[in-house]
Amino acid sequence: MDNVDYTIPEISDLKLLDIDTDAEWEKLSGELGLRRKSKILRLDLLVKIAAAIIIVTTIGIFMNNSFKAKGQSTYTALNTPVEAIVEHSTQISVNRNSSVTCSTAEKGRFSVSLKGEAFFNVEKNPERTFEISTNNVKVIVHGTSFNVCENAETTTVTVTSGIVEVVSNKDGKSVKITKDEELTYKPAQGFDVKTVSNYNNIAWKLKEFVFNDTELGDIMQQLAKAYGFTYSFENTECAKNRISGTFVNQSVESIIDILNQTLDETSIIQTPDGGYSVKKMTQH
Repeated sequence: MDNVDYTIPEISDLKLLDIDTDAEWEKLSGELGLRRKSKILRLDLLVKIAAAIIIVTTIGIFMNNSFKAKGQSTYTALNTPVEAIVEHSTQISVNRNSSVTCSTAEKGRFSVSLKGEAFFNVEKNPERTFEISTNNVKVIVHGTSFNVCENAETTTVTVTSGIVEVVSNKDGKSVKITKDEELTYKPAQGFDVKTVSNYNNIAWKLKEFVFNDTELGDIMQQLAKAYGFTYSFENTECAKNRISGTFVNQSVESIIDILNQTLDETSIIQTPDGGYSVKKMTQH
């Protein structure tokens, strides 16, 4: 849900001025035997119009102040990811249960405050610094694409193109990472950088999974994050099944169906609440 742009309806949209009062009165008076009170009716219509103007104006002011105050724009995702375009061509994808607040703090610097997880495709501009602030780190770029995910203990930055600088809020130390690198930061342990062979952890945005002899427990965890469902295992043995395969832009139903065809003596069953339960198949 984009909490920024709202269109205030025109008064004509309220259908108040489209009412044919003469025709409606003739119809009503003919059925009920009433005498016409034109002055009262017209006054009543004007009161309705005035009330509509006040209500619409008040709603517009409230929404504007709540979601776009002091030059800031907030984008919040609840049950589904939210897409936003800022700073001309910069694209931000906000993951479920996350939010970003954008503002131009000063000339040449565009600031974003992140809570949760978001993917950024920042328009290249060497004269403008794009900064993302979280509780633990600050991410600084001039034009690149990357994912930032922060929870209570860990911040993870995954780069899909360009160069990204990550600065610790605790001690000011910084690390630069590039395409196919992933940085994990914990305040008590500092930075840890590794090369990634796939982008499964940001498949919620890219919708591409690459599994190479991967345990079913890890697969279900990544699918659940990408598609937003719950799951459970009947026992730990079911979670240890190993699978290899690649899925690109496929529905979760299609992926689950293929997994079921691959699994031996284990079945993934959809539950009434839309989640999945992994169970060992009954032997006959």
